[in-house]
Amino acid sequence: MGNVLNPTNGSSGNANLFVSHMSALRYWRQPEGTKTGKRSRTRSLNKAITSVKEARRLGPAEQGLIMKPDHPLHVLVPSVASRRYAKDFQPHVWEGEVPYGAFLKIAPFLFVSSPEFIFVQLAPQYSVIELAQIGNELCGGYYLNAVSGFGQRPNNMPLTSRSELLAFLDKVPNARGAKKARRALEWVADHCNSPQETIGLMALCLPPRRGGWSLPMPDVNKTVWVGKRMERYVGGSTYTPDYMWKTEVGGRIVHVAGEYDSSEHHDEEHAAENTRIRRNDMKALGYLVTSINRSQIACAELFQYPARQIARDLGIYKPPPNEKTLARQDELLALLRRERFR
Repeated sequence: MGNVLNPTNGSSGNANLFVSHMSALRYWRQPEGTKTGKRSRTRSLNKAITSVKEARRLGPAEQGLIMKPDHPLHVLVPSVASRRYAKDFQPHVWEGEVPYGAFLKIAPFLFVSSPEFIFVQLAPQYSVIELAQIGNELCGGYYLNAVSGFGQRPNNMPLTSRSELLAFLDKVPNARGAKKARRALEWVADHCNSPQETIGLMALCLPPRRGGWSLPMPDVNKTVWVGKRMERYVGGSTYTPDYMWKTEVGGRIVHVAGEYDSSEHHDEEHAAENTRIRRNDMKALGYLVTSINRSQIACAELFQYPARQIARDLGIYKPPPNEKTLARQDELLALLRRERFR
């Protein structure tokens, strides 16, 4: 990283640049974004940079922050009076105290909103469904990049968790968008490791009025220990189903798993074979396993089979869909695939 200048905003002392909204999300969508920064104790924006000239002098591009007319730099300022727009500079007002840990300091005088703060900031401009997708990304092991597309975070380590998002919302209950963000968290789970897993999760669990199947939220990518007795009969000591439910059906406990079949992305046949072996091993362990593939999460009619099978395994009856239901489900799947928040 290069050296940064010591900017001022016309007042005594040093001024800081507080990056927010989509600019902050793009920062965290870089793998290197997870390696820098400390939680800041900053509680006020009184010394925030409010002019595009001073923002440019600070050199945000050196920290991987985009600042150009088609991707203006989004920042926070303390008042409407201090808000000054430019083609490559988009200020947003945050009045009052800043919650502890809302920013991370990534360079001298340069702060970026935390993943939890971003979730609140983006709530007013996106639907509940889109916001839940963003939440699953922040709490998952992947990121979306407008240029390179889908990528895995190092060791699939998430930026935050659902509980941390909830805890932050408790600090800002009256913030604009806080109520919508809380609603969106109903369909956010920890540890989704791909956009396809997020799409499948939300299609299964969103309510019918939104085009979903209203199934209970599962554990996502939760490690299951096989146990010494069964290790000799299967291919490993642990398994990690994409979606897993444990529930009581007909007086007995059942374990239900949904597996996103990504074999179409494997270049070698043995990788696809490993996927099939893994699925068979889980069945041998007593799991009721249903596969979901890419074509099924692209079409409501094709999605009927895996969704209905999982519902049946969970002891939930779902009536045959009518045309209106199918149309609503197709609309949801199209929205989930669109990802306009890249």
